[in-house]
Amino acid sequence: MLIFSITTATKTASVSLCSENRILGEIRVEVAKTHSTTILEQIDRLFEWTGKKIKEVDKVTVSSGPGSFTGVRIAISVVKGLFYGKDVEIYEVNELDALAHQACSVIDNISEKEDSGIKIYSMIDSGKEKIYYSVYEIEEKGNLKKIKDYKADKLQNIIENIGNKDTVFLTGGGAFNYKEKIVEISEGKVKFLNDRNIGISSLTFAEMFLKGKLKRTDIFGLKPYYLEKSQAERDKK
Repeated sequence: MLIFSITTATKTASVSLCSENRILGEIRVEVAKTHSTTILEQIDRLFEWTGKKIKEVDKVTVSSGPGSFTGVRIAISVVKGLFYGKDVEIYEVNELDALAHQACSVIDNISEKEDSGIKIYSMIDSGKEKIYYSVYEIEEKGNLKKIKDYKADKLQNIIENIGNKDTVFLTGGGAFNYKEKIVEISEGKVKFLNDRNIGISSLTFAEMFLKGKLKRTDIFGLKPYYLEKSQAERDKK
């Protein structure tokens, strides 16, 4: 089994290959503008360096958002272009769910987990301090439960509404990009993952697939997931 995973929903693009439970390779790059000019080259290098071919892929996991309107569409378009008409299974990934799953995997303070349910805020930066986010709680044995649905809100509102009683970790670009302001607003109520673990890795998608946490779709059912209308759609009104 060869799993190809891809996300371009945020400034971080990640493409990876896994075989069964073995990681073959990942390329993760943060770009200043758009992924459209570099993502195909990254995919070519990934297959070249791992010695694999696209025709060997039988599972695909891809982020459907939320995130950048253009970025989300790029990964989906790439998957449709590469795998149209091919015998592959396609699984869509919510980027906020993946960030929480990844955070859960690296939060390893066992005593903290046993004392009370740790909450994870997955946060994607939509620009101008607007955040796409969702809230999760770590249950027994490291299982995640979503306790607040996907929403878009101002950073200030999100942080001010975090309670004082729980242990709260923040993850994602929405946390990393505004770290100093969050520390100031939260008055020490929140914790951050190590910076290198705060951005998404498409390897997390493969891990979620192997744990049976992803929804299967197909080329025609694969669509972007947005939490708000694009500027162009808003301008039409």
